[in-house]
Amino acid sequence: MLKRMLPTPEPKVPTENQEKQASVVISRDGAANQHTWRNIGLIIGREYKNRVAQRSFLIGTIVLLAVIIIAAFVPTIFQIITARTSSQTKIAIVNNAGPIAGLNGSILTKYIATNLNGTASQTQANGKAPFAINTASSTSTSNLQQQVKNGHLDILLVIDRSANQDVHFTYYTNVGSQDANQSQIQTLAGQLSLLDKASRMGLTPAQTSNLFAQPAFTVINTKQNQDTRSVSDIAAGYIIAYAGIILIYMWVSIYGIGVATGVAEEKGTRIMEILVNATTPFQLMVGKIIGIGAAGVTQMAALVLVGIGMLLLQNPIKSAFLGNSSAAFNLDITGTFVLLLLLLLIYFILAFLLYATLFAAAGALVKRQDEVQNAVMPLTFLALAGYLACFVGVTDPNALWFKIISYVPFWTPTTMLMRLGVGSVAWWEIPLTIGLMIIAICVCAFISARIYRFGVLMYGQKPGLGQLIKIVRKQ
Repeated sequence: MLKRMLPTPEPKVPTENQEKQASVVISRDGAANQHTWRNIGLIIGREYKNRVAQRSFLIGTIVLLAVIIIAAFVPTIFQIITARTSSQTKIAIVNNAGPIAGLNGSILTKYIATNLNGTASQTQANGKAPFAINTASSTSTSNLQQQVKNGHLDILLVIDRSANQDVHFTYYTNVGSQDANQSQIQTLAGQLSLLDKASRMGLTPAQTSNLFAQPAFTVINTKQNQDTRSVSDIAAGYIIAYAGIILIYMWVSIYGIGVATGVAEEKGTRIMEILVNATTPFQLMVGKIIGIGAAGVTQMAALVLVGIGMLLLQNPIKSAFLGNSSAAFNLDITGTFVLLLLLLLIYFILAFLLYATLFAAAGALVKRQDEVQNAVMPLTFLALAGYLACFVGVTDPNALWFKIISYVPFWTPTTMLMRLGVGSVAWWEIPLTIGLMIIAICVCAFISARIYRFGVLMYGQKPGLGQLIKIVRKQ
């Protein structure tokens, strides 16, 4: 009876230190260490398949590819629309002044056309000159004025000669104060007036040309590191740089948090205790990082390769629709920017490996999955600092402070991409920053591996900074 009345003793719950010691023993013993590469390969395959097979991954990739294709063809589409909608400005000239500086008839018309239309390289995208010039007799002036009023004719230019023999120009148009052609016609009128006065003063055409010849004018800019690229190249650099830093920041954050969440989920459901019986914590960390990272690289590589392919197709499509003529708006983002896209992929891989090692360690230190956001917040802010610095440094990408932070491995991917896109970067800076990132990855992997090793089976109080330092320093 006494035995029945006595309370049954509760089983002893292992203490936190006992659980740590057990995890160390489990990770060191067994045959797991004898099959390191096989175990890592199996974990990589499991993590990669789980990510790639998700419907959200497939839908997101398809949507992003569609956005990349559309964005790559925006300049070409805009140029084709501009070429098809652009029309010539129709000008009718009525010359009541007689010869002007010895020019009359077809010779005067040719002179005016050359000055207004310029050379053949200044034609529109549809291959036509900006101005269509025709001459008319003075008897048709009233009819031409009515055509201008009705919009059938853009400009009517009537040339008369006043009592003092100076030429006088009358400009008819149906456009308001925003007439873009008026200044160009006024410049032409000024040239004809000067030529006519010089001719009446007895100057030869050679003397007149010499009189109005432009002086020698040399520009020397003392500012260093001048950007000698064309406007279209600079615009393309901005586009790729901004898109690249946004993608890097988003992908590193999304997949980095995915690593931390995956570790915390397995730890919260106690699956980790089963996994470490067949593998070591180090093998788990490496396999999880590479597996999830491979899914991210697959998505990013698809975007980069499709983007490069679409950019390379721009020129053939332009030639098919527009021929070899040039347009006023011409944005060519091929050539050296293919290399920039490849560097985007390289910097993304390095950024993910660097941050993922730290995200994995942070995930191993939490007790529940809902604590992951707070644990990874310092790492998120660290990546955000480099992201925001790009929007400040874009105003002067060659500034000393921006160059310095581009050598800091945690901020190198975004800041270097911005410098490559909108500034000037020495060739040696690219391998230098890549080398610094590889060194940082090795150091962070070493530190994170030790924290991960002691944290995956730790369910007690989260260790403080001092305890983490002791864990890292412990052999």
